[in-house]
Amino acid sequence: MSQLEFFSHVHKKNHGLGDFVDKKSKRVYDTYKASIESKYGTIRDDQPEFDPNSWMDAVNGPSKGRIYRFGPREPASHILGMPTSPRHLILAHDEEVNNLKLELASARNTIEENNERIDDLTLRLERVERNHRVEMQETVRSMLRELNIPNFQFPSSSGSRNDDV
Repeated sequence: MSQLEFFSHVHKKNHGLGDFVDKKSKRVYDTYKASIESKYGTIRDDQPEFDPNSWMDAVNGPSKGRIYRFGPREPASHILGMPTSPRHLILAHDEEVNNLKLELASARNTIEENNERIDDLTLRLERVERNHRVEMQETVRSMLRELNIPNFQFPSSSGSRNDDV
């Protein structure tokens, strides 16, 4: 079943035997059929199952990244692949650029969140290291006092501080 036959079956009353359900459906059908017949002739075997450029012309291109009567969740690029007319190439390119911009914004947000986490963890680690150093010095001071070793000086971490026992 060709795209045209499927469209007719779905958009005509009585399973494709009656009138079209609305004016837009009839217009799209007539426009697509005329385009296919002008390009490939009226013999069905000479016509492709689907011509994306003719379809895009019949429906006046995608609207909000979607193609008329292909379902609400199918992006134009998934249905049509890469159309060959310049207008459609530009539309497909614009859609791809917008999708890439969204991905980039999401990646930047993730990077920023990770940088904030790294900064927070770095501060916490520095605080733990300082506390650990102070605790170790206090433990060593206590042990030195018990051993009666006077005037022991710890090396300073900044080079200017002396810790006398």
